[in-house]
Amino acid sequence: MAVSANAKAGAYLLFVAAFFLAFSTTSTALNITKSLADYSEYSSLSNLLQETKLTEAINRRQTITVLALDNDAIKSIADRPSDELRNILMNHIVLDYFDKEKIQKLGKKSALLTTLYQTTGSASNQNGFVNMTRIAPGEVVFGSATKGSPLVAKLLGPVISQPFNLSVLHISTPIVAPAFGDPVLAPPPPPGSKPPAAAPKKSKSSSSSAPGPNVEEEDEAESPSPSDAPAASPKAAKGKSPPNPKESDEDDKGSEGPSASASSRVVWSRVGVAAMIGLIALL
Repeated sequence: MAVSANAKAGAYLLFVAAFFLAFSTTSTALNITKSLADYSEYSSLSNLLQETKLTEAINRRQTITVLALDNDAIKSIADRPSDELRNILMNHIVLDYFDKEKIQKLGKKSALLTTLYQTTGSASNQNGFVNMTRIAPGEVVFGSATKGSPLVAKLLGPVISQPFNLSVLHISTPIVAPAFGDPVLAPPPPPGSKPPAAAPKKSKSSSSSAPGPNVEEEDEAESPSPSDAPAASPKAAKGKSPPNPKESDEDDKGSEGPSASASSRVVWSRVGVAAMIGLIALL
């Protein structure tokens, strides 16, 4: 009888554990359509996920991050062929959980995110991965991980965070891998922002080779030093001080001794003093 009672107790505990396990699994099951229903600005995304049969693939996952496009941004891909559209949308479904806090821990680093497209078996050349890069505090960008692809989408903010099952992040631009079709360019800057600086125009006389040094600078560098110039007459030294000699490139070479301009000033001052003494003696 004791054995029978213990068996009944064990069976009861197993039943309770199975019940709570089933309840927990049901409560954490994803329903992306229901989750997006409260956000009218993502109604087009929700409809396209249903049309491309991706809602079932998302809901079967326990952990997912959706890179969500609002109704305006998704217009640029909404009219593409159904197969192409499905592939593009699959590349916006990341098979991991990323929220604002987790992204902030990246520092200024990049991460390759595995997307739902990678599970199709058709992915090649990293078309099934997305590059996420944190380029500055509060500034995160996304793009296809395919070599040479630009980071076209900016992270605009979190929409839904249900750790660690569902995260929906608002991004600015669709991410289109090269294998999926023509890329979508990033939107232009908002009115009032500074336009990018234009590249400097080449002069008509410039050649394809790198420009040589300025001719005027070369002439100054090759001019004779002030000490080589003829000395001025005593009369010229009486009324005003001698002109300052041009500085040559050799003046900047170091401080191992007095520069040519400094020594010439000493010579000129001595000549001036001698001239003054001579004039006083004559008077």
